[in-house]
Amino acid sequence: MPTPLLYLTSNPGKVEEANRHFRDRYGFDIEIVNPEFEILEIQASTCAEVAKFSVKYAADKLGKACLKSDTGVYIDALGGLPGPYNAYFDKQIGVDKFLEMFKEQENRKARLEHSFAFCYPGEEPIVFSGGSTGTISKDAKGTRGRWHDFFFVPDGETETLSELRSRDEMYEATFWGTAIDDFASWYMENVLKRG
Repeated sequence: MPTPLLYLTSNPGKVEEANRHFRDRYGFDIEIVNPEFEILEIQASTCAEVAKFSVKYAADKLGKACLKSDTGVYIDALGGLPGPYNAYFDKQIGVDKFLEMFKEQENRKARLEHSFAFCYPGEEPIVFSGGSTGTISKDAKGTRGRWHDFFFVPDGETETLSELRSRDEMYEATFWGTAIDDFASWYMENVLKRG
């Protein structure tokens, strides 16, 4: 029997996502771990770069193959910020204060990035990225999700990611792009089939 997929996170939203996709949808045996050490994250301009560095650091330190993910929202009017610094923005100003500061902004275009990086110890990571485009809502809406989920409205929709997730989790997941599915297909072909 293959070793469980070791997914490193302490984020409850990512735990929910991993269980929904990897366990329930694809049937992976997964082990979600919040390691006893701090996983280093570099300052970078993309989530893919952050996930790639972090997963290699963790895999080498643990001596085990690991999966790590990172998500970000890139807001045009802020020159692409917060990008991979979502957690910092959330901690420092939160959703309501951010939307208050942003209320006079006319350019509300934004882009999501969702990246997964998988790495064996001593090897280079394999990275899968996806995302979508949308706008920033005037008000926070919804009850589920991370910082940006309460105000990011995907193109073609009128509801935030949080509202969409409450209505239909799998439909909402489509706005994060294909990174999770691309990783799952690769993992099934290159890891699970080989045992």
